[in-house]
Amino acid sequence: MKTKLFLVIAIIFNSLMFCQDSLKANEQEVRVIAVTPLNYDITKVNGLAIGLGFDPKYLFKDDNLTEIQKVNGLNLEVNPLGLMYLLFYNPPRAQDEELIKVNGLNISSAGYLRGVSHNGVSVSLYNYGHTMNGVMGSLSSFDIEKGKGIFIAPLSVSSKEIKGLSFSAVNSTEILRGFQIGLVNRNIDGKGLQFGLVNKSSKMKGLQIGFWNKNGKRTLPLINF
Repeated sequence: MKTKLFLVIAIIFNSLMFCQDSLKANEQEVRVIAVTPLNYDITKVNGLAIGLGFDPKYLFKDDNLTEIQKVNGLNLEVNPLGLMYLLFYNPPRAQDEELIKVNGLNISSAGYLRGVSHNGVSVSLYNYGHTMNGVMGSLSSFDIEKGKGIFIAPLSVSSKEIKGLSFSAVNSTEILRGFQIGLVNRNIDGKGLQFGLVNKSSKMKGLQIGFWNKNGKRTLPLINF
C-alpha cells in the first residue's frame, strides 16, 4: 500500500514539474523586446527587435536551423558592417530558405539577406531578402526572390517575380505582373507596362513605351505592344 502511495505521489510530482518546465519554455519562445540576431529559443517577437540584424542561416547560427522565427512590430537594425555586406555578399550563390519573417516596419542601416521575408514597410541600405510584400525602399538595390507591392531603389531592382511596381534605373525580373519604370527594363514573361529608354521582354502582354522597345513579336521605337 505504501509503495503504491509513493508511486502516485511521484507521478503527480513529476507531472507538476513537467508543466512548470513547459511554461518556462513557452515564456522563452515569445518576447516583447529582443536583440538581433535572435537566439535559438526565440520563435516570436511581438513588439521591438533591435540589433545587428538577422539572417541566422548565413551569419550566426547552425545550418540545421529550419524553424521560421517571426517578428511582429518594429525591427531596427544598426549594423556598421552593412556596407561590407553590400560590396561582398553574392545573392545568386546564397541559399533561398525562408527562416525569418518580419511583419511591420523595418528601418535598417544595412539590409535583409536571403533568409528573411517581410510584410509591411521597409527602408534599408540594400535588400537581398526572400519574399517582400508591401512598400519597400532601398538606398542602393534589391535582389530578391519574390515581391508584391512597390519597390523603389536608385540602382536596380532584380527578382524572379514581381507583382506591382518596380521603380529603378535598371529593373530586371523573370516574371512581371505590373509595372517597370526606369532607364532599362527587362523581363522574360511580362503582363503590364514597361516605361523607360530601353524595354525588353521575351513575352510581353501589355505596353512598352520608350526609345527602343523589344518583345517576342516585334521591335519598335517609342511604343510597342
